[in-house]
Amino acid sequence: MFKHIFHCLCVFQYILIYSVKAADQENQYGILVVETDGKDTANPATDHLFCVVYYPSIRDIPERENASKYPLSSILDLGETNTCDDGDDLEGFGLEDKFGYINTNASIANCSIAERAARLQEYKAMGLISDRIPSSKFNGSDFNISIDVFTLVEKNAKARMLAFQKDSPDGYFYVYSSKGSDRSFDPSLVVILIMAVSTVILGSLWSGYAKQSLRMKKERENNVENREDEPNCVQPQDGSGGQEEELSVQVSPLLVLFFVCCMCSMLVLLYFFFNQLVYVIMTMFCIASSLAMYSCLEPLVMASYQIPCLPVLRLPRCNLYLCVLQLELRQLLLLFASIGTAATWFIFRKADWSWIVQDLLGIMFSINMLKVLRLPSLKICTILLSALFFYDIFFVFITPLFMEGGKSVMVEVATGHSSDEQLPMVLRVPHLSTDPDRVCYVHTYSLLGFGDILVPGLLLSFAHSYDLLTGIKYKLYWIITTVAYILGLIATFISLFVMNSAQPALLYLVPFTLIPTILVAWVRGDLASMWEGDLKVDEERDDDDETDDEIDEAKDNLPNGHLNTESSSQIPDQDNLISTPDKNKLLEN
Repeated sequence: MFKHIFHCLCVFQYILIYSVKAADQENQYGILVVETDGKDTANPATDHLFCVVYYPSIRDIPERENASKYPLSSILDLGETNTCDDGDDLEGFGLEDKFGYINTNASIANCSIAERAARLQEYKAMGLISDRIPSSKFNGSDFNISIDVFTLVEKNAKARMLAFQKDSPDGYFYVYSSKGSDRSFDPSLVVILIMAVSTVILGSLWSGYAKQSLRMKKERENNVENREDEPNCVQPQDGSGGQEEELSVQVSPLLVLFFVCCMCSMLVLLYFFFNQLVYVIMTMFCIASSLAMYSCLEPLVMASYQIPCLPVLRLPRCNLYLCVLQLELRQLLLLFASIGTAATWFIFRKADWSWIVQDLLGIMFSINMLKVLRLPSLKICTILLSALFFYDIFFVFITPLFMEGGKSVMVEVATGHSSDEQLPMVLRVPHLSTDPDRVCYVHTYSLLGFGDILVPGLLLSFAHSYDLLTGIKYKLYWIITTVAYILGLIATFISLFVMNSAQPALLYLVPFTLIPTILVAWVRGDLASMWEGDLKVDEERDDDDETDDEIDEAKDNLPNGHLNTESSSQIPDQDNLISTPDKNKLLEN
């Protein structure tokens, strides 16, 4: 079944990618290597590698074995010079046997890369290097260009190249095409896979057990909480398990669709106002991840109170207007540690090691969200996952068809647009591959958005809670959805490796997790019960309550003398009713 799903998705994706990238076939990726010590290096360091885009319709570049070497001193920075035909006079720049490094900003000049290369060739230049891909189209057959033409696509590439030229005037560089080279597998994807799967497993297990515990607590009548029996005991501060807590989030299908529309609006706003909104998102992430870290680790603190030798130091009650805190010293230390971790990430977010702290906070955030956001039914899960399935495809594959420059809204927002900041709502791991082609990977880091964890995780959480409710052996539905999630992630990473382009993970995760769950529920006869979810359980509970009331009323109406064994046997005894939620019916013995 999973094999057929994967094949269908691959065909669908090939159609999408072909339609989006048809206009980009004339651009190819290559690698520029800088050597500063006068000899070739088998595996150059990352800071000596540059990702380039070249234009085969203008001039092809050779593979690595046949690449020509050029001195770093041959690079000539032309700054903001207009190199178009109607631009500045280039006579006095000394372009002969030089690589002209030009700025292709449309505000300076607006002509194609081929027109600029032809003009530099007239002045006997050796080649042309641009800092970005010009948007102006051209027909390569209209030009006869014999010099090398390529673009350094990284934001800081020009500053790095000029620094190499200054520090190593005797160094050289060479450019080669990566078209025929074999790409090696990047181990960072395995790290991302382990983190994502571990997060979903822990979050869904915790969510299911929390929901089942709350359900049992609400069903017990005349239950007295510990805080009433022992008013001096230390209570958790995350708000879970209280009398006011609901079994699941009460949402309607219309509310789910409204939520998806809000996500679309927010993504569009981030695309156009990224530089302003990114700090708002960072602030919200720091607050939410701090609370999540506290909520995830507080059970460990609560367990420490079972150790009799540890003293308990209660702090004064603190009224913060928005909430009331009554902490013990260990809880306060945990709160400070949670806030300090988030603050550390915010201050050092651009450091090389900051991804470790970001991933830690992201995992805590995702686990807490799965624990708190418990969906009530398979119907709501299906509507949410289906809507986000099309949401992900639209903003990754469809938006490049009509956005300026063929840019994907989702990719631009996820990678930081043109800003040096990046949204923290992703798990990220630096590339661990030693292949020089790694500099032309889609991102500097391997990324997986929180949505690719939380959206399928909500389905896993519901499946686990249903397993516990019905007493299904071996947690059948949870195991099915967990295995399906792992296979969906693997399919996503295979597609990422093969396509070398941004992939909407929900394109794979939603069908892989949702379809098997629905099919197995249909085969077992559980689909109706799972589709209604908590609503079905509440209706059954109401029916049970009505039955109990009828029994009590019948007993009260009988005279005391006639309440014998024979008459009593005609009244169904509550203990003789066996509840079987798995089959959604009552069997009378």
